[in-house]
Amino acid sequence: MTVSEGRALGTRNKIARSQDVPTEHDLWQRAIAGDREAFIRLIERHLDSLYRFAAREIRYRQALGDLEPDEVTPEEVVSETVLAALRELARRPCRASFKGWLRHLALQIIKRWARRSRERRYHERIHLEDVLPSSQLLFAYYQPDAALTWEDVLPDRSTPMPEEALEIREAWEELEAMVNRLPADEREVFTLRAIEGLRFDEIAAMRQQRIREVKALYRQAREVLREQLADRMVARIT
Repeated sequence: MTVSEGRALGTRNKIARSQDVPTEHDLWQRAIAGDREAFIRLIERHLDSLYRFAAREIRYRQALGDLEPDEVTPEEVVSETVLAALRELARRPCRASFKGWLRHLALQIIKRWARRSRERRYHERIHLEDVLPSSQLLFAYYQPDAALTWEDVLPDRSTPMPEEALEIREAWEELEAMVNRLPADEREVFTLRAIEGLRFDEIAAMRQQRIREVKALYRQAREVLREQLADRMVARIT
């Protein structure tokens, strides 16, 4: 076999291997036709990033007070999102990627959890005020802290954390806190665009807005974050 023949054979093998890997569109069409294996393969490509997205949105809702700690987990949101996607296979908007559509479903599920949580706590508070005299209301909400142990106070020497890793984690936490302080609409658009990588037309379809309105929200969020980051840099230098 000559060198040119070997190269030609290698090229044909690469083409054959690429043809064996179905595209997302192919898997989607097969899933709509009832191929559950195609749906599973399609979902598996997005599970890790969907979990991270759900965890971040849950932390945001907890910071707002819309959700209580451990009221809902990322695993629960991912499971509900997958089931919703399976039920509504043929209803994905034509302009949305599968990734964007999953984010849309997950957001709706988390917002529904938050709404139910607010309603439940409201009714619990009303019921408590009906049952207890006003002099006892303060003590009804009082929950003493559990007694501290040495393990709570002393660092675990067996698992040291490098200073660089700690600084990186703190920087990410600080950035996430800045994003979470944005107005809700600006935060959602910035998160979907800058962090999740969705297109503006996808976000516009999800939010039922014009593309220029979505871009305006993104620009506003970006400018606010730039100013805050610049202020933080100046504060650290001085």
